Amino acid sequence: MMMKLFKIFLLLISCSAFAQQYTVSAKLSGIKKDGPHVIYVGSQFRSLTDEQPEIIRILDSKNKEVPYFLEYSPSEVNAQAFKQYPIISRTKSEGKSSSVTIENIVGSKMQELILAIANTDAVKTYSISGSNDNKEFFGLVNSQVLDGLYNPADTRVYKTLFLPLHNYRYIKIEFDDKKTLPVNILEAGQLTESITPVAMEEIMPSVKMENTDGGKTTYISVRQKHRTLINRIVFDISAPTFYKRSVRILADREIKKRKKSTVTTVTLNGFELDSSTKNVIDLEDFAEKDFTLEIDNGANPPLKIASVKFYQTPLRIVADLKAGEHYTVVSGNTHVGSAEYDFINFKDKLPNNLPVAVLSDASAVNNEPSQKAQTHSPWIMWVCIAAGAAIVIYFCVSMVKDMKNKESK
Repeated sequence: MMMKLFKIFLLLISCSAFAQQYTVSAKLSGIKKDGPHVIYVGSQFRSLTDEQPEIIRILDSKNKEVPYFLEYSPSEVNAQAFKQYPIISRTKSEGKSSSVTIENIVGSKMQELILAIANTDAVKTYSISGSNDNKEFFGLVNSQVLDGLYNPADTRVYKTLFLPLHNYRYIKIEFDDKKTLPVNILEAGQLTESITPVAMEEIMPSVKMENTDGGKTTYISVRQKHRTLINRIVFDISAPTFYKRSVRILADREIKKRKKSTVTTVTLNGFELDSSTKNVIDLEDFAEKDFTLEIDNGANPPLKIASVKFYQTPLRIVADLKAGEHYTVVSGNTHVGSAEYDFINFKDKLPNNLPVAVLSDASAVNNEPSQKAQTHSPWIMWVCIAAGAAIVIYFCVSMVKDMKNKESK
């Protein structure tokens, strides 16, 4: 009897799998020739799927899956356009700090520096200083946060450090190693030619600013319709001339204890706003619907913030498509899991400039079966449920009869 009930349970599980649904759908267009294409997936599609790009599926006109691979962090650095500067010294004070000194061999004006860093999940605080004789150094950047040092597609990641315009011959970068081990700086340099990377997409949430406690604290409330990934925050601050303020990113979390639920405010991240920098804050894996930026002004006057803008790095999909075919991009079914196709093994063999297939605005899907590739229809779900219920009732009645017969004997 237990074996029979177990089989019934498996039957119901398989039936319920058919009932899972995709929730988001969009069409592809602009496919003029056969071959690999790039598809840029914007925030509108991604926010509707709760920022889970790994469950995206591409279906052709016969509802068959089309192999593809994702590029989470397209590199903005072309190896042929990267001019390497020599790292002339490395120092390390165990458990305290480490530094690298780079020589600006051309002596040209510099406003940014690109580092190639070995993959790590560490978050580092760094300061930058400059010198003309490699002896006396002067401050350029103080106590900035360096994160997003993990690249799923390579063993290194390129990070751009923004600097005040200068022409120092030597640039020293010092890292705070009190909480984490040193990071491995592989290369340093600049771009030698103008490259137009894929522009970050601006996200426009509802933003409200207010000063409290007599101006000691500034709160910037950010509200959105859906949970959205944010990769960059840019502040435009007009006054005062000199400032350095600590900022915390706060969000509400529901905590369940026994049968009671309480909402508490937690700190998700932190950074500094500094008048000597561009105040461009890069974030990694930050996806929230609603959150608040808390600026600690202390005894200083509140910052005059002209604007706060939010950006998202476009998600790229590369798929092998055919001209004249009709494709649908669907998502929202968390039960399908991550897509793994052989196509990703040929990533390095594809040309750099692939044609672009255009993804239409996403629309919500309420009754579209998730297992389209298996041509299941909604009525099958109800047949499975009804059949399962009937079988359960039948065996329950049989068990009751068997028990009564045993008792009568």
